[in-house]
Amino acid sequence: MSDGVILDHHGLLALGRGHRVLSGFVVAAHEDPLYTLVVPALSLAEATRNRPGVSAHLARLPAVEVASVDRIVADTMGRIAAAAFPAQGWAVVQVAAVSMATGWEVATTEPGEYRGFGVPVLPLTA
Repeated sequence: MSDGVILDHHGLLALGRGHRVLSGFVVAAHEDPLYTLVVPALSLAEATRNRPGVSAHLARLPAVEVASVDRIVADTMGRIAAAAFPAQGWAVVQVAAVSMATGWEVATTEPGEYRGFGVPVLPLTA
């Protein structure tokens, strides 16, 4: 079984600013084939909205996996949204769904956005 971490849009923006811990995750994903660094597609879209070019930068990191919205994830997202749609929007819902499916921590500089979802969060300083 592989191990990994999920980057939300806040984590992506921090990575783009050179966050040392997140840079270490990228290195770990490149060195260990059983370690996965996942970026949900909607988080990538949200990060790109805030900082154009993030997607192109991420494309140069082959060990980073972009999680798409397939039927299972869409179903999970719909159920989450029906119960409690967060003000932060679909990017947060997809991150929560990916974390629920994998059990992996969400690496974020804004851990409060995941309060109430029951997902493991790795709070990062900005």
